This record gives sequence, C-alpha cells and structure tokens, in this order.
Amino acid sequence: MDIISFKEERYENIIGFICRYKGMSKEHLKMILKDRECKYLLFLLLEKYKCLDLDKILKDFDIVSKKSLRYNMKKAEEKFFLNREFREAYFELEEMAKKII
Repeated sequence: MDIISFKEERYENIIGFICRYKGMSKEHLKMILKDRECKYLLFLLLEKYKCLDLDKILKDFDIVSKKSLRYNMKKAEEKFFLNREFREAYFELEEMAKKII
C-alpha cells in the first residue's frame, strides 16, 4: 500500500468515526461543518493522524478558502485547551481511532 492511499484510508476512517459519533451518515457529510464541535474534532484528528490534506478537505466540504480552514484549525486547538468536555470527546474519538487505525 502506498503512502497516498494509506493517508486516504485514514482520512475516510476518521470521517467515519465522526459521523458515527454524531449519529449521522456519510451522505450528510457537509452537516459536520454546521456542528462547530464536530468540525473541530474532525480537524484535530486529521491533523494528529497526518492526513490533513487541505485540497481534499476544501473539495469534500465546500470550504471557501485555505485561510478559513487554518482559522478553524486555530479555533479547534483553542477549544481543546479551554474546554474539558471537548477534550474528553476528542480523547474518546482518539481511542476509537487507535483501535482501527
């Protein structure tokens, strides 16, 4: 398996975790962005597992610009450090990811 397909598989798995965690199907993928917590969890996990492909995210989620994406990453990191419940949700998802990835 080459590195590109490995990253794509991780990317798809993480999106699957987020969808299952929030009780939504992959068909409603764009709904992830409407839920700020969900969006931030997605970005943090993609960054942790080194599959944060800006171009793919821009295409999949119809995000307008890379600047907007970077801004959301910064907000996600802030929320992680300031909000205990958000951190617990992140660690819960990370445990799920460790079992499969």
